[in-house]
Amino acid sequence: MSKSRKIGTTLVAMLLFWGFGIAVPSMTYADPPRHAKAYGYKKNKAYKYTYYPASQVYYSPVRGGYYYPYAGGWRFGVTLPTGIILGNGVAVTLGGPTPYVYHPTVIQQYPVVIVP
Repeated sequence: MSKSRKIGTTLVAMLLFWGFGIAVPSMTYADPPRHAKAYGYKKNKAYKYTYYPASQVYYSPVRGGYYYPYAGGWRFGVTLPTGIILGNGVAVTLGGPTPYVYHPTVIQQYPVVIVP
C-alpha cells in the first residue's frame, strides 16, 4: 500500500468517526468496590464534636475551638466568653463542618440541662 493511500484511508476513517458521531471510548472512573478500605469515604464523612448540653456549646477537636450561641446566631472561638460554664460533655458525630446546623436534632436527643 502506498503512502498516499495510507494517508487517504486514515483521513476517511477520521471523517467517518467525526462525521457520523461514532464515539471513541473515553476513560471513566468508578467508585471503589464495597470491600475496599476507602469505599464511601467522600460520601459519608463524619465530623466529631464534644457537645455540652448545659451551655449548648460544641467543641471541635479538628479546629481546636468552640461553637457557641451568641446574639441570636453562632460564633466560633478558641476560647469561650466569660460566664459560659460547660458542664458535662457528650461525644456527637454530625454530618457537616458546622454543628449548629444540626442543633435542632441534637437538642432533641440531649435536652438542655441546668448545671447546679
